[in-house]
Amino acid sequence: MTKDKLIEHYFSKTLSAEAQREFDHLLATDLKFKQSFKFQEDLKTVIKKEEQTQIKQELRSFETSNKTFSKKYLKWFVAACVIVLLSLPFWQFGQPKLDNEALFAANFEPYENVVHPIVRGETSSSLRTKAFISYEAKDYGQALNYFDALLIESDNATISFYKANVLLQLNRYKEAIEIFEDNTELSQKLKSQQQWYLALAYIRSNNTTKATVLLNTVIESGNYKKRAAEQLLKQLD
Repeated sequence: MTKDKLIEHYFSKTLSAEAQREFDHLLATDLKFKQSFKFQEDLKTVIKKEEQTQIKQELRSFETSNKTFSKKYLKWFVAACVIVLLSLPFWQFGQPKLDNEALFAANFEPYENVVHPIVRGETSSSLRTKAFISYEAKDYGQALNYFDALLIESDNATISFYKANVLLQLNRYKEAIEIFEDNTELSQKLKSQQQWYLALAYIRSNNTTKATVLLNTVIESGNYKKRAAEQLLKQLD
């Protein structure tokens, strides 16, 4: 059985016992086979995520079509919530002050892939495609390897931005800060996003002074995460 067929039968769960042993052996000893398998595994993860997103969109469309019916029940729900809230002691409304690590965790999630969309039926195996498939599949260790390889080929500010996001996810925030600070050639479309993520990295490294400056810049630009930045500033006080 060819290597491609082995992978195909693995995903369809039709490997015989003998073929499973061959598959396991190749996965442990053949680097190219392992990389090909990981690429297809990540691609399937991304496709599944896209299908789930489509289902959510269809559900939202259904909810919109039933908006009039739902309004009556929404009023009842709101009224019940008000009654419950009024019965709570006033002190329960105070927000607990979070430490910087908790603030970072509460606000950070890697920026979505908007520069290299992965479409259903994607067959390209370019390094860039592999990098973003791994990124979307949350296989961040593999994504970092691919981004590093891309940056060896050519210095690219957008790839550096996504690499820094991966480093933040991997808790290597000091390295992420270095990249964000040096990444001055990033396109204007992603400037506010980079300022937001750099502010989060500063918070994670307990540099609230620099974080505050950047959060104010994000708020002034109003292009990205304005409300989140305002709320985060209040929590930093």
